[in-house]
Amino acid sequence: MFYYRHDLVYGSWDKISFEDLEHEKFKDLILRGGIPGIVRREDCIVHKVSDNYYNANETVYVGFVYPFKEDGQRIRFASSILGSDVERKYTPFEVAKMEYKKRTNPLSALNLLSKDHDIGVWGSASLEILTKMEYTNESSDLDALYRYESKEDLALLYGSVKELEKEYDMRIDVEVIIPNGYGINLKEYMQSGNTMLAKGLRDVILINRKDIERIHGPTGDDQ
Repeated sequence: MFYYRHDLVYGSWDKISFEDLEHEKFKDLILRGGIPGIVRREDCIVHKVSDNYYNANETVYVGFVYPFKEDGQRIRFASSILGSDVERKYTPFEVAKMEYKKRTNPLSALNLLSKDHDIGVWGSASLEILTKMEYTNESSDLDALYRYESKEDLALLYGSVKELEKEYDMRIDVEVIIPNGYGINLKEYMQSGNTMLAKGLRDVILINRKDIERIHGPTGDDQ
């Protein structure tokens, strides 16, 4: 099994260290399997940069987000787990297809965007859909994921995003996954610059616009 950025995972959390987490309710929620870990970039780069996924034999770096704000802030906790100790995984594309209440603007916008485009969801909306806890509010952004297909598809998606941002008076950020597993920002792509940031599981690089269609990187079993 492969694990990519933004995947949500559940595992043997009793095997991870909670030395840096003093919040007992947060710790208990993790241990009870109440919230998932979010697959994130590794703390130090020790592999070749083209490996934009973790496998079952590697350390999988994860982050947790407490669903309840304290003093107006979200509490976060970063840790890691062996890939073989991961028990369940949900990709952003799987989460976007789950049933959920259109309780807030981000979730309503996601529902409409999903009708015309095959997108995934991550961030607070993803956590709310999977856990049924109220991670989003009316001021939340919507974070979406899209697999690169063509410039024409991205232009159509960009048009839909701009319409929904205006309709709901909110920000929608779409990360476009290009063939080598890196993610680029849709709005940055739609601008005229020749280079853009590409976020990977191991690092962040600059990539040339003309190279995107020519890239053929590693692929996994379900991404």
